[in-house]
Amino acid sequence: MILKSRVTLYSYITPLSDLRVGDFRLLEVDRRVTLPFSVNTNVITTSADVLHAFAVPSIGVKIDAVPGRLNSIRIFIKHPGIYYGQCSEICGANHSFIPIVIEAI
Repeated sequence: MILKSRVTLYSYITPLSDLRVGDFRLLEVDRRVTLPFSVNTNVITTSADVLHAFAVPSIGVKIDAVPGRLNSIRIFIKHPGIYYGQCSEICGANHSFIPIVIEAI
């Protein structure tokens, strides 16, 4: 079965005042990306403003988002869990080290 859907995600770092016990400072976000595990998932990225380089090392993912271009990567997450990453491109004020959180369910 092939499922096709389009998702636009806006996710921001969680302010220090909103963190709960057990949350990671500078790594927690207000909206997590939810992906299925044990399923090949194709992710397509682009950017509206500047270069972004999303990296989630624990699942072996690093992809660049370039304005005006589409870039895709296939992700296969073996186990359910929460995976943390960061933008690894210093692309402007308040853009460096933007956290990325993937929740595999």
